Amino acid sequence: MCQYGTLIEAPKCLKQRTFTMSEAAPKSGEYLDGKLWFTRKAAIVTIGLTSAAIEEIGAVQKIEMPEEGDDFTKGEVVVTVTGSNSEIEVIAPASGMVHEVNSEIKEETDRVTEDPLEEGWLVKLEVEDPTELKEFA
Repeated sequence: MCQYGTLIEAPKCLKQRTFTMSEAAPKSGEYLDGKLWFTRKAAIVTIGLTSAAIEEIGAVQKIEMPEEGDDFTKGEVVVTVTGSNSEIEVIAPASGMVHEVNSEIKEETDRVTEDPLEEGWLVKLEVEDPTELKEFA
């Protein structure tokens, strides 16, 4: 079993990597095995899917999101994205509270597919202890 250090529930540990210039990526941020991107500003972590993840899961059919203000613990599933081929569970990287959800993508799931790095972000989490995020630095 992997030591916790991934944002995606997966059968194997995912290693952080960087994108090549040919791959779409936010101006600054971090990536986990090409599946998720995330950026940090103080204690706020914004999380979204990469193009590679979307290609893997297929057409986004459903997104299960938390409510703003919901508490979560490290390792808990905070978002589930179901596609035509598979689903991805986004795991909380640290304990805290849901700061903001991208409510527009619940009704317009194509935003995740068409613009995953800008309008298609999933959730913003406010973590209680930013030092828990060191695993993702």
